[in-house]
Amino acid sequence: MDPLLHSLFRPLQVNGSDSSTTYIEKKPSAALRAYVACYWESGPAARVVEGNFAASCEDAASLSQLDEAAVDRVLPDGCTDILLEYDPVSKRQEISYCGTFTYPFVSARQAGAETRIFAVRFFPGGAHYFHGMPIHLFTGGNYRLEEIWPENVEIIGERISEAQDFNERVRIMDEYLSRLLLRHRTSDCDLMKNLLHRIFVNGGSVGVKELAEREAISERQLNRKFGQWIGISPKKFSEVVRFQSVLRTIQNGGPPDWTELALKHGFFDQAHLSRDFRRFYGDSPLTAAKDFRRLSDFYNTRAEPSIILKT
Repeated sequence: MDPLLHSLFRPLQVNGSDSSTTYIEKKPSAALRAYVACYWESGPAARVVEGNFAASCEDAASLSQLDEAAVDRVLPDGCTDILLEYDPVSKRQEISYCGTFTYPFVSARQAGAETRIFAVRFFPGGAHYFHGMPIHLFTGGNYRLEEIWPENVEIIGERISEAQDFNERVRIMDEYLSRLLLRHRTSDCDLMKNLLHRIFVNGGSVGVKELAEREAISERQLNRKFGQWIGISPKKFSEVVRFQSVLRTIQNGGPPDWTELALKHGFFDQAHLSRDFRRFYGDSPLTAAKDFRRLSDFYNTRAEPSIILKT
């Protein structure tokens, strides 16, 4: 992959609208920027707590009890994730790999639950460089990482859970992935770089036939490459990218005219935009605009973690 692709496509999630939770992102090191979109962490909001992941969660558990379940909307973004979840009450720790998905879903946290998640969000196509397996094998699912990953992950999971703060967790995972990349790196795919570039430049408004013709390959070969590297078809991936492009425009505050928004992103009309958007967001563009207005000031806006989100 090419790190320059990040300037054309930055996946968005609607995290931070619930005041009872925190969400933070951090960029990977330069060596991993072509493959990793970001590291992120979420959990229940609490006072600033120093100490390791497990200890800070335990302290937070005694501080915060929620009256109702906290809800986050999870959106298709063409990415895959490694998720490390820790529950300080049951002492349960799970490490999993979440494949590409093409539908929105709600992630609900039960009242009083203190589970925290530290994660790696791989840029579209990036995870294939680390595990070498076709991404379509994991599409729409969540799998125990130790069953599919090419390296023993229990030790790295323990080190991350014992880390003192988010920055240290990022450093540990960044070093682990850097070493793994050197040992298991699969061959570069210039074709995929070109295809992603065309899709991103056009904001997802490009047909499969045009993509195949521009790269002088068959549509069958195109679909096979996307299954291997992205996990979904080029048509579906382009739709996800167009949805994310609309979402980015809404996040940036405009345009307020929904017909103008539809035409800007290659839809026939406002009704076409609304139908397509609802498939990936679970609600209307107007609801999305309201959701973004409620987001934390720190959501997807700062490269460095805020002190109020430190754990």
